[in-house]
Amino acid sequence: MYTNTPFTAGIDIGGANIKYCHSDGNTLSLGFPLWEKKTALPAILEKILSTKKIDTLAITMTGELCDCFKTKTEGVRYILNSIPKKQFRPLVWTTNKNFISLTNAIQNPTSCAASNWLGLASFIAKQHPATFGLSIDIGSTTTDITSINHGNPILNGTTDTQRLKSGSLIYTGMRRTPLASLLGCKYAHEYFATIADAHLLANNLKEDQEDTETADGRSFTKTNSARRIAKMLCGDQNEIPMSQLIKTSNLAIKNQTKWITNALKKHLNRNGNEPKWVSISGSGESFGKTIIESFPWRKKPSISLFSKVYGIENSIAACAYSIMKLTGVLNEK
Repeated sequence: MYTNTPFTAGIDIGGANIKYCHSDGNTLSLGFPLWEKKTALPAILEKILSTKKIDTLAITMTGELCDCFKTKTEGVRYILNSIPKKQFRPLVWTTNKNFISLTNAIQNPTSCAASNWLGLASFIAKQHPATFGLSIDIGSTTTDITSINHGNPILNGTTDTQRLKSGSLIYTGMRRTPLASLLGCKYAHEYFATIADAHLLANNLKEDQEDTETADGRSFTKTNSARRIAKMLCGDQNEIPMSQLIKTSNLAIKNQTKWITNALKKHLNRNGNEPKWVSISGSGESFGKTIIESFPWRKKPSISLFSKVYGIENSIAACAYSIMKLTGVLNEK
């Protein structure tokens, strides 16, 4: 179906992660806190994009919202100007559902901001040209829900501000959401723990000794997660029973599920019918599957997991993978 050039790549430059896919099958998901390492962005992009030959590079982003930038316009331009000058054709994906040249994008940055979700939805839409369905992507930071009808994404806003209001963007994900935002006034409203700690205690994520992108900088283990969650109760780990820590974790996950479920209901009420299928992607793919399976459908839709079709790594980097594939069917404007 797709006619990519032999060496096509897609890159999604976020605020916390950079995701990169090459048409030879190589996929990279790299933690990169842009708000802390802004000046290092050109060097890390140079390193990533120098590893293999590229003829066409598709670019998308969400990192422009980082508070190291005064405005999103400044952020978009900084990110685009950080793309190394190589012997490839850089194309920037926009919320107009097209690619534009890098020069055009720098001159007209507004439509390039936070466009990655639409790249994913446009790619998924081409796989389902005849029916109504949903694309749900749960990443480390956010969740995106996009309705797709007969091969076309239905846009309920194109900017993050508009999409937050419409329920198309839910600002909660599998890892980076502060736990305090999902708990009430009986808990410390401090950055002591994240939702990743709750998902780890609930066995929705796996331990990773090498992962120190946590609230306290200590490794991502159950022992450390329990310590972090205990601080949400203003206590030490030895003061709070494990049963209470698990109860706190479950409460946060329950509220996170409610946020996503309520947004899903808003989509269905707006469209007036239920989907025939739901495509789920992202690092929170399994969590999304659980939400869809427990949703009170009149008739359950079929579930398509991005990882089953395109691979686990490509599911985590689904937006980068999608725009890489779209370069084969859409032309630069």
